[in-house]
Amino acid sequence: MITFNRVSKSYGKHNKALSDVSFEVDAGEMLFLTGHSGAGKTSILKLIMRIETISYGQAEVNGHNIRHLSDAALPHYRRDLGMIFQDHRLLENRTILDNVAMSMWLRGFTVKESRKQARVILGQVGLAEKTRFYPSQLSSGQQQRVGIARAIISKPAILLADEPTGNLDPDLSLELMDLFMRINANGTTVVIASHDLILIKRLRKRVLVLDSGQLIDDYRPS
Repeated sequence: MITFNRVSKSYGKHNKALSDVSFEVDAGEMLFLTGHSGAGKTSILKLIMRIETISYGQAEVNGHNIRHLSDAALPHYRRDLGMIFQDHRLLENRTILDNVAMSMWLRGFTVKESRKQARVILGQVGLAEKTRFYPSQLSSGQQQRVGIARAIISKPAILLADEPTGNLDPDLSLELMDLFMRINANGTTVVIASHDLILIKRLRKRVLVLDSGQLIDDYRPS
């Protein structure tokens, strides 16, 4: 599903975000990327999403060699990926329903079809009563759920999340992780970047530990 083979990412001569990183992620797996700020967690997610490009090494995602993926092929490639950002990136002048439905409109579905599916997905993340609300009317935790709904409406094979619980209290963080585990149980591969070691330990999932751009541990709980 995801294979990194000695991948490095550099921003100029003296700024190496990743150095010689290798790992594999199986289809249907759920795992965490962890490490201090600047360790390389977000860089890995951006490379998988092809927001950034690989400097050295090779990587394959869902059968695609992403180092040699052309710009023209990106829309098709990203159809199988969902990305959740820490800052939500919701459109403030759109309702919650339309924020979620928009990703289907962009894929050619009608407004009616898109909104129908968006209502279903918002119900799954516990926001069935909030469809007419705007982002500013929701709590941070609710906004993050909208971000999840938007990422999973197209039923991606791989779901990526960058510090999804970074601004949430412990109880809300656990609720959100329970949602990720349910998504994973339905067959979606889930990769989450997080520095919350207490939360990660409670969930007992595989953990890739990064330090200064290097992979220093691949922990698999027994």
